[in-house]
Amino acid sequence: MIGDELLPDEELPRRLDAAEEELATSQHRWFARATVLATLATGFTLLLPWTFSRRLGLSVWQLGIEVQPSLALTWLAGLITSIVALSLPAGLKAQAAGAATGVLALLFVAGGWQAKDLQSISDTWAGPGPAFAIVTGLIWLLCATAQLLADRTRPATPDDKAVADAIARLRASR
Repeated sequence: MIGDELLPDEELPRRLDAAEEELATSQHRWFARATVLATLATGFTLLLPWTFSRRLGLSVWQLGIEVQPSLALTWLAGLITSIVALSLPAGLKAQAAGAATGVLALLFVAGGWQAKDLQSISDTWAGPGPAFAIVTGLIWLLCATAQLLADRTRPATPDDKAVADAIARLRASR
């Protein structure tokens, strides 16, 4: 775009629009990938031990999937919506998928917070799973929030007068 040749007045706005669209698309993809990766990391916490108990003289670890199947379903729904947000082009549908991902991340964090407090069952101790789930769930929530902020709608396209004024300013500054 920058070179020895001078671009016609009609070509400059088209190239600027194409560059802005490319930037918005790459930004959307980057934040969507970060959200999917955070979602996957959060899912791994369900494979960690969540409770430790002694039964009939044996030590038993229970995984997060066994203890909290509702969190596993919440995570799966969040993974699906974050993949959908990644596959959609930047726009209102991608924003809606990102918002749904954020709500599911918030539900996951709340469920992990509740799971850290065990009932008064004798010989049962909390494992590391709920703590890791809360931390990774918060990271997931932050990624979904960043994705929503990055996908916000851009200002409306300028009218012909604004384009003519910008071209006149550019010519005057040369």
